[in-house]
Amino acid sequence: MISFSYNRPPPWFFQFAEHYVHFFLDIKFDKQNNLKEFLEFSIKLELTGFEGLLFYIYRVSDNRLVFDVIDHKVDSIHNIEGLEVQLNPNEEFQSVDFGILPFGQFKEDNRMYLTVSCKKYESSFQIFTWMPSLLFKNVKSIIRIDNKYGELIPLDDQPHGYYYHFDHSFKGNKTEMLFSLINTLCDFDTNPIYESCVAGIKSVIAKTNEFLFELSEKTVPIDLRSILKELERLKFNIDNLSKDEIFNWIDNIIQYYSI
Repeated sequence: MISFSYNRPPPWFFQFAEHYVHFFLDIKFDKQNNLKEFLEFSIKLELTGFEGLLFYIYRVSDNRLVFDVIDHKVDSIHNIEGLEVQLNPNEEFQSVDFGILPFGQFKEDNRMYLTVSCKKYESSFQIFTWMPSLLFKNVKSIIRIDNKYGELIPLDDQPHGYYYHFDHSFKGNKTEMLFSLINTLCDFDTNPIYESCVAGIKSVIAKTNEFLFELSEKTVPIDLRSILKELERLKFNIDNLSKDEIFNWIDNIIQYYSI
């Protein structure tokens, strides 16, 4: 495995995810030839001791992002297939920066098993965690808070292979924060170098609504009931809304309930 440390990931990803707890996967493929334009791979993720939603995102090429949200039940396994990345003929190793943002709750007894599969090339990866510091978030201070990525060291757990464990300091994002993250996607959509991601945003919003309403069947705090009603209105109108109307609606929800 190639060993190195991260202070910060590539600028495009950090700008997107620095305010959220997340995993950052640095995946390397040992290229044997460049006969194809795209490299195909898949990720198998098993996460126990966590309940909530998992949002993932990575960049296929300079002008294409792929993202989706997964409804995670306790002890469930997810096969993220059909992934691809455009090959760079000038590099010996093909690198893929893959982010996973958990929205939900980690329990004390948690474990994550993760494998990367590729039919054409050998792969290796490292996993880093990021926890944003909220200290002095809204106060001017001479103190500089320099967050750094912490590498997760795999633990041996025969016969299942290697797994990762998160301590008490690693806490998932609040579930309702997912809509703030979706709103952030508009920054990429307005960037001319990226292809339009409106369809993807609509799909993620629709899925997220369904997942949140499923979670709402449990005990929902009073301060979240109004948010869920507003999201339900968005859900039933989303197919008839333009890109700007979707973003404006989400902006209004975030601004109103953040006061």
